[in-house]
Amino acid sequence: MRSPKVLALVALIAWGSANAATPNLPALPTLPPPPPMPVPQLTGIQGAILLDVNSGQVLMAEHAEKPLNPSGLVKLMTAYVLYQAEKQRIVQPQANIRVADSAWHVQGSRMFIQPGMPVTMAQLESGLLIDGGNDAAIAIAQTVAGSVGGFVDLMNRDAGFMGLRHTHFTNPDGLPQPGQTSTALDIARLSEYLIRAYPAVLQLAGKTAYTYNHITQYNYNPLAGRADINGLGVGLATKGSWNLDASATRDGRTLVAVVMGAPSRSAAGSDASALLHYGWDGWQNVPLYTAGQVVAQIHHGDWSPAAVQGVTTSAVIVSEPKQQQGTKLNTQFIPVASLKAPIRAGAPIGTLSVSWHGHLLQTVPVVAKTAVQPAGWFTRLLHAGESWL
Repeated sequence: MRSPKVLALVALIAWGSANAATPNLPALPTLPPPPPMPVPQLTGIQGAILLDVNSGQVLMAEHAEKPLNPSGLVKLMTAYVLYQAEKQRIVQPQANIRVADSAWHVQGSRMFIQPGMPVTMAQLESGLLIDGGNDAAIAIAQTVAGSVGGFVDLMNRDAGFMGLRHTHFTNPDGLPQPGQTSTALDIARLSEYLIRAYPAVLQLAGKTAYTYNHITQYNYNPLAGRADINGLGVGLATKGSWNLDASATRDGRTLVAVVMGAPSRSAAGSDASALLHYGWDGWQNVPLYTAGQVVAQIHHGDWSPAAVQGVTTSAVIVSEPKQQQGTKLNTQFIPVASLKAPIRAGAPIGTLSVSWHGHLLQTVPVVAKTAVQPAGWFTRLLHAGESWL
């Protein structure tokens, strides 16, 4: 059997780029030169990162892989697991939820649910994401998985799927507990997954207040209510150690700034705001390919038709520093080893690697645009003749 002939339709592109979005890549590849504007000077934090959700690139990082107590940012994974359960119709947003004593008596921030008082899953979701209710987190966990322990297993399963290498959960509310750990990078990646999969979270998490049972609770995010801010979470790790995950969207571009271990809530807000401004003013996004665009073609004499085109599954976007355009970005198609017919339309046929000066930035899946079948003996004979022309 003859080997397939691969024709890559991608080439050097004169655009700049930075970091990867997929979990199987190096966590923090070398970045392009920073923008000419000054890099933010953060105030006594333990870890921080700025991530562009559209491109998946890290635009700035400081101690981003240092394991830390994630505190209330744990609730972002609680929300992710809840959204999955709702998508699978395990729970319904408007269903009334039974509140157990263990949820009622939980310590820390609360939305003040209690046994016998009506509450829906949608109300618990608001209490979880707006005022950071620990009681909401426990009630959600018990409803979705039957127990807090079972829910935590789901949280850790999804952390593994996302490639959060330094993250381990022990509860759904973020209260201090031995063994619960994460990093600024992992929290940013979790935020990216949450926003991409369930963008409706941004319509809820950035609200300034929430009222349940005539009790109004306010969003602890110090940036809530400001222009463009739409989430995501805040937490107190220990006295004088605040964590903040601030997301903002402007002109269709979403940034996530994670600050961990800030000396105060206001300091966390100031640092996150500085990171976001750095992202808006110093960087811009450039589209490389649209979803469904042809980026490769594979020829094989034993196939019918004898060629299959490879297309992207989603838009491919890179971030580049403003006023520093012209850096060459290299893209290369890598076909699946020993690819054989039949191949259905939409089946994976390879990956498109995106590199900057030899550093891998993204690995994008490529799928077959149309189906391919094994060729009959006469077609194979014709293809063999054509190859000699």
